[in-house]
Amino acid sequence: MDTSAVVTASSAAGREAFPGYPGWRVLLASFIGLAFSPGPLIFGSFGVLAPHLRADFGWSLGQIMLALTVFNVASVLAAPYTGRLIDRHGVRAILFPSLLLLVAGFMGLAWFVNTLPSFYLLATLWGALTVGTQSISYTKLLTLWFERRRGLAVGIAAAGLGLGYSLVPLLVTRLLAGMDWRAALTAIAAAVAVVPVGVNFLFAHPKANNTTGAAQALPGLTLEQARSTAAFWQMAGAILLASIALTGVVPHIVLFGREHGLAATTAAQVAAAYGISTIAGRVLVGALADRLFVPAVAMGFFGISALGFLAAGLVGSDASLAILTCVALTIGLGFGAESDVIALLISRYFGQRNFGSIYGVLLAAFLVGASIGPPLFGFGHDRLGTYSPLMIGAAAVMVMALALLSRLPRV
Repeated sequence: MDTSAVVTASSAAGREAFPGYPGWRVLLASFIGLAFSPGPLIFGSFGVLAPHLRADFGWSLGQIMLALTVFNVASVLAAPYTGRLIDRHGVRAILFPSLLLLVAGFMGLAWFVNTLPSFYLLATLWGALTVGTQSISYTKLLTLWFERRRGLAVGIAAAGLGLGYSLVPLLVTRLLAGMDWRAALTAIAAAVAVVPVGVNFLFAHPKANNTTGAAQALPGLTLEQARSTAAFWQMAGAILLASIALTGVVPHIVLFGREHGLAATTAAQVAAAYGISTIAGRVLVGALADRLFVPAVAMGFFGISALGFLAAGLVGSDASLAILTCVALTIGLGFGAESDVIALLISRYFGQRNFGSIYGVLLAAFLVGASIGPPLFGFGHDRLGTYSPLMIGAAAVMVMALALLSRLPRV
């Protein structure tokens, strides 16, 4: 099967350079939508909310955090079907119901959940029904609006995730300082109902000549054709492996800093450096991918992360804040690259015809890695008593992801 069927540059591509191009408004909506997506809002807030849930219900920290695993598993199962629905009915038909269900989830957690079974049921429904608010919807729109600057557009939009991860814990902490946790969740729900819903309603429109009815006319492969290629499985494997390492380390960065003698507030600065580098990684990867071979760009950033993991495993127990910050910055560049790479590889190798369906399957690979990584680091640390061998192991996993990417053909 020839995987070189890709979207060629159209006459509209030249207009992308002008500020008045409508695609830039779609990009603004996508940036804001991803800043208010489940990753930053749910995963970014649960660490702050957990003590309040434990105090009110008596649940252990492990029981509370298990809900995030349940959420991820439900998202993994729903992602391929969500992608097919987006291809069939269009982004807006899936995005807005998903946003309203994201709002409903916060309201349900605030006012209706009072037992562990109901908590896990909510997490299951929340994960399955809000996949449409994640990058799968926004990248579908952006890859149709942008051709010449597609990588930059996807990178800027994905930077919204980094901004959300950086700001949500601070904002939730501020809310909890002035109100109880139920009111804080209600405020979050109201913010989602107003900001991303409003901005996307105004600006997140599909390109006029790329309506749902014309979907079959778009160039590219079907999901079945894509899955018959070696390139598809090489991408899926690389994304899964990189996600295990790069997502797995996220909740452990502060603990890694504490293990090296940093105070809690100082260790949080190391975690903040990781978040900042993910923003930089997303924009840089997107900009470079417009000019260079996409797998080569991904390999470069994954290679930097591999070196960062290796350094994390080799630094001494008395490493300084500056050294640990540099390590976090280096690893974070790869995490920033991964979300961009999925969309850019699909558009380059498989085209736009079934973008949503293909993205849904590769997103599921990412989410599987995100489900495996954090507990793997946690149980590994419980057994070994240190993060050093785990970091070296993560470097090896990144090298395996690099090896898979290196086998992708040039198109």
